[in-house]
Order: sequence, then structure tokens, then C-alpha cells
Amino acid sequence: MTRWLSLHDSLCERVAGLAPEPVAVRILEVLRNERSPVQSLADVITTDPLLAARMLRLANFAAGQPQRLVTVSHAITVMGLDAVKSLALGLTLFPLHAIPNKSYRSDSDGGLITLRELWEHSIGCAAVAGRIATQVDHVSPRQAFAAGFLHDMGRLLLYRCSTEGFYSSITVASDKSIPLSEAETLALGMNHVTLGENWAARNEVPQGFQQVMRYHHEPFCMLPESMDRELRALIGVVQLADLVCESHPVGRGGDLGIIPAEFWRDLHLREEGWSDQFETIKQEIEAAREIFGFPKDEVKRRQPMLLRPMLKGERELIPKGQRAAANAARGRVIPFPPRNESEVAMQKKPSTKKLTILVVEDHGSLCEMLRMYFMRYGYHVPTADSGESALAILSNEEIHLVLLDLMLPRLDGFAVLKELREKPKGSTPYIIVVSAGASERDRNKVLELGANEYMPKPFHLMRLLERIQTVEKYLL
Repeated sequence: MTRWLSLHDSLCERVAGLAPEPVAVRILEVLRNERSPVQSLADVITTDPLLAARMLRLANFAAGQPQRLVTVSHAITVMGLDAVKSLALGLTLFPLHAIPNKSYRSDSDGGLITLRELWEHSIGCAAVAGRIATQVDHVSPRQAFAAGFLHDMGRLLLYRCSTEGFYSSITVASDKSIPLSEAETLALGMNHVTLGENWAARNEVPQGFQQVMRYHHEPFCMLPESMDRELRALIGVVQLADLVCESHPVGRGGDLGIIPAEFWRDLHLREEGWSDQFETIKQEIEAAREIFGFPKDEVKRRQPMLLRPMLKGERELIPKGQRAAANAARGRVIPFPPRNESEVAMQKKPSTKKLTILVVEDHGSLCEMLRMYFMRYGYHVPTADSGESALAILSNEEIHLVLLDLMLPRLDGFAVLKELREKPKGSTPYIIVVSAGASERDRNKVLELGANEYMPKPFHLMRLLERIQTVEKYLL
């Protein structure tokens, strides 16, 4: 905990010490003067010819027709004051002057994310969100464009203020097969969502955009019940655009490019027919590269950052063919309710009693993160960093559910399951094996040894929480 606070404070100091572009300071000053905000904002932006040129190029992505908007005043009229102000402030976070080639990392440098890929991801997500919004009720395409551009500003701040830490978080995500936002917390004490939200608040970004930045990784069931449907729909559009850009790929933001089917369904859209539009967006971004300070002739990496390929059947935590084996071994596997039913249950019927969850994980930082995360939701969470300590806790405490990693020192997860299998039936807890890189044979083996479920890494904490909340209703 002390280490996390130290990392958190250090990163906050670096971000606070990041000198804003003078034009960004003037933008905020002029908008606090209510006498003539539209023309005053246009005048301030045009005092920096490079920012003005980039602002117009960016606005024309939203307009859908390159060079359609010829003045900043025209862009403000078409897109709105809040959108242009927010886009301009976001643009100033990217270096306004030419970027030296030495700042790039090539494919041979470990496949790490470059500044140009972060820029392409921002502008790509903006363009995709704007186009998707044209087909979604209650969402303005211009608002969706600006929200899509801003959503990952926190990751850009991480890159600029702690490049080494940013790359360390990518390594942690890959090694532990966890989402990058969670690895950021482990490596830096803060993730890009919190950092982006703080930046937006300091720069007086409109509340709607701040909410998108805050919730763009949250499942719909975890959004505040008081949130209006327009904002919910806007967040959904940006979430889908984010995943689309990772999966095609359009730049790289660092998240998994896996799009659950419900993302399209919840917005009443069909995925078919969008591929051509995504390709057009990629071509437009490549054509605009030079005006944003990136050399035209740089070789572009085309592979998205997938921590590992998803295996067939992984969207179900227990593959259908393995459920019979699990039932035979344990006699009880909690069913998977339809997703909409589980979401309603979580929102309207919170449990008054809470499980005791034993986290068995040898990676100290990840174990501590899981403990703190589940404690926030009221669970009692003892932890163990080895198979021996896990068995000792299980012998002395009442444990309802175990999250068990397989790769443990000395006594591994398989051995733990074998020991537990010898206990009298009904005295063992519900066991979810959470591990990465297991073969099909190993996955079958853990179920045969008595585990109730196998959940592959990578996983999102919210998804794991949803599953635990479902299991909780049956165990208590």
C-alpha cells in the first residue's frame, strides 16, 4: 500500500508539473469571460497557426468531408463551443511542434505503443464514434466525436509523464494477462481513467465528457442508476468505438480488441456493413498524419495489442463440453443466468450478507489489488501467496469462495485441488481457477480435480465481480 501511494503521489507531481501549452492557458482564460466566447475562442486558437490547422483538420473528420470547414469560427458554429474547446485542449496535450524521429520505437523494440499510435487511436475513436452515433438515438454525432477523441487522454498523460512506467504497465499486463488499465495501477499506483478525469476537471472540460472519460471501461450494469439515457448511450458509443479501433486496428490504445456481441446489440446495431467505413477512416488518418507532426514514411505496425489470442469458448467461463465433468467432480456448479437478468439482480437486489473470498496468487501486487478491489464491495478477503498457506487458511477459517491461480511456487494449484478433494463432500468452498496459458488438457484436469469453474486470463475485474455476485446468491 505504501508503495502504491508513493507511485501515485510521484505521478501526480509529474502531471502537475507538466507545463501546459500557452495557448491552452489562453483558451481557459477567454472562456471564463462570458462576453463573447465564440469569437474569442476562435481568435485565441488562430493565434497559433499550427493548432488552428490541426483543429480544422480534426473538425473535418467529424464533418465527414475533408476541407469542408475552412475557419475556426465555422467549426465552432457547426460543432458547438463545448466540443471545439474540448478538442482544442485535447490537441494541446499532443506536442504541437515537430516530433523528432528518435522518439519512435520500432517493431524490434518489443512492440510497445508509440506516441503516433496513441494519436491515431484518439482520432480514430473519434471518427468511429461519430459515425456510429449517426445510427443511435439520443446521441449527437458531434458530441460522440469529441468524447471519442478525449476518452484516453489519461493514457497520453501517462506516456508523457512516466514513459518508463507506461511501458512497465504494458509488460505487467502481458506477463499477468490482465487488462492494461489494471496493470497501470499495479505499475504506477494510478490508472489512465483517474488521471484523465483529473485532467478534465482541472481544464473545465464539460461534465458529459468527464463522465465518458470516467466510465468508458465500465459495464452498463455498473453505471450509476441516476445517469440519464443520453449519457449512457454516449458512453456505449465510445466504448464500442474504442474496441473497434483496437480490433481493426486504428492506432493502439493498449486495451484488448475483443468486442462482446452485446455491445452492438445494446445499441441496436449490426456489425455487418461497417468494415468499409473503418477502412476509409484509416486511410483518412494516414493522409492527415503529416499535419499532426508525424512523418509520412514511418512504417506502421498493423497488429493490435492482444495479450494473447482468445481461445474458443472462453466467453463462457466453463465450456459447454466441460460442464458435465465439473458436475460429476463437484456436484454443484452455479448456472450462468442470462446477462440482462444478472445485471438487473445486481442493481436491484444487493446481497445483505457477503462472502469470504480467499485469493491465492503469488504475484504480490496483483494479489493486493484483488484484495482491495473486493473489499471495496464489502467482502472479507484473506490472501495466500502459495499453496501451503492457502491450505492452512482453508483449514482454520470458513471460506466460501476461492480464486485460485495454478502457477504457484512449490505446491501449485493442481496440488491444492488434490488436497481439497480429500475433504468430506460439502466442506470445501466454491473454487474458481483463474489462470493464463493453461492447455485444454489442464483446463479439463482442474475441473476433474474438483474446481467448479475455470476463468481464463485476461479478464476484467468488473466481469469477475459480476460472476462472484451471481455465485453469492446461491452460496449464502
